[in-house]
Amino acid sequence: MNIIREIKHFFQRRKALNEIYDDLNNLDEVHLDKRIEIFNEIVTPKLAEIGLVNWNGKYIWFSNFNEEGIKHVVEYNVFKYFGGSFSYGNCYNFIPTISGRKLIYHKTDKSTKIIYYKKSEGWQKSDDEHSPINIDKVSTVNEEKFRKSLNEVLDRNISKFQKWFQQNESIEQNIQNLIKDIEQEKKEFIRRIISFDYILCFLYTRKGDVDAAKKHFNQHIKRNLSSPTEIELLKEKI
Repeated sequence: MNIIREIKHFFQRRKALNEIYDDLNNLDEVHLDKRIEIFNEIVTPKLAEIGLVNWNGKYIWFSNFNEEGIKHVVEYNVFKYFGGSFSYGNCYNFIPTISGRKLIYHKTDKSTKIIYYKKSEGWQKSDDEHSPINIDKVSTVNEEKFRKSLNEVLDRNISKFQKWFQQNESIEQNIQNLIKDIEQEKKEFIRRIISFDYILCFLYTRKGDVDAAKKHFNQHIKRNLSSPTEIELLKEKI
């Protein structure tokens, strides 16, 4: 199996290199102002169809908060070399993130942030398999390729985003899906800035389940080597 994997990776690397050479020969990078113009033309109306009716004018599209304090978010993430891809997930008006010695809540349009974070399927598969081929990469090499890849990635993923959002509308749905994600123990989850246990602390607190909140608080501290400042800030809220 290792030999097969290495052969597969060899051809993937060669394909990726060929694409790089082709891109360099046709390079006319799409810069920020033009990207935003095209996002407004292509991305904004398509995401509005699945309820993400708000746009921050740059890289984030989002719904309004529902009655449980949850909003759905899609974000375009910029890569180092002429491209990017989409992540998606939930933002909560009752779950803060930590900045220095402060808890920052995400209750406004301006402060919208993906807290329960997922990568597009092709991007995640590329990471899991350590493959240079990411079918969900949006190319910014030139405008023609940018438009084409942007439409292809959205057409491939919008229904998947919508399905996930429908399955993560309520606090209870979020709890159950976060637990499943933890149990899968994928590398992607281990590398998260905002751990699933961290999110569960606040979801269970919201439900009034103090014991479960404390359990996930302890798991978060154990797995993420939190600083004393972070521990003290969180203790006040859990």
